[in-house]
Amino acid sequence: MWPPELPLVLLAVCAVGVALSALLLMIARRRPLSAGVTLLLVAPLTTAAILVSQDMLSYRNLAVEQHLATVFVTEQPGEGFNLRLDIDGQAMPYSFPIYGDEWRLEARILRWDTALARLGLHNLVRLERLSGRYRDPQRESIALRSVHPLPSDEWLDSWNFISGQRFIWRWVEVEFGNGVYAPLRDGAVYSVYLGRSGMYLKPKNPIAIKALRDWSA
Repeated sequence: MWPPELPLVLLAVCAVGVALSALLLMIARRRPLSAGVTLLLVAPLTTAAILVSQDMLSYRNLAVEQHLATVFVTEQPGEGFNLRLDIDGQAMPYSFPIYGDEWRLEARILRWDTALARLGLHNLVRLERLSGRYRDPQRESIALRSVHPLPSDEWLDSWNFISGQRFIWRWVEVEFGNGVYAPLRDGAVYSVYLGRSGMYLKPKNPIAIKALRDWSA
């Protein structure tokens, strides 16, 4: 694929600089003056390239998107909607009946300190429940509700294990609840992501794009 991705370019530049420096060190035994002068030019440039690469890639880690789940909406005439939830890392999708005008996905998030995030450590997220909601607050209080807890397929609950270790919390920036919601529209497909500031979603087909456009109008 061309052009190559930034990490590959930076890695190649650093590798060439290190290899050239090593070669000049070997040549310095035979031609100490010319090799030494060239090494004085190459070594600082190689060091600078390594430092800049590390810094650029670490900031890239802070901005990386972590895909969490995909939501498929299907209308059941006279019975509300059915939502299929495909969670990344879980083999089987979930299917739930949902009532209302919108669906809502909620989670708990543990966000690492910036220094750890820059090293590429992803935030921890645990999806907890899926529910329906109504845009009208009065209708919300009297209409048929739907709330579904999301089970975990993990043999070992990593969230409980990590949150129970006191020393971990010196590297945790914040733990908070977070959620996303979007219109219920037959045929709509949404993708849910986790970014540095929390969960967010993107429409994945024209139906979802139109639903969000009409919803925000």
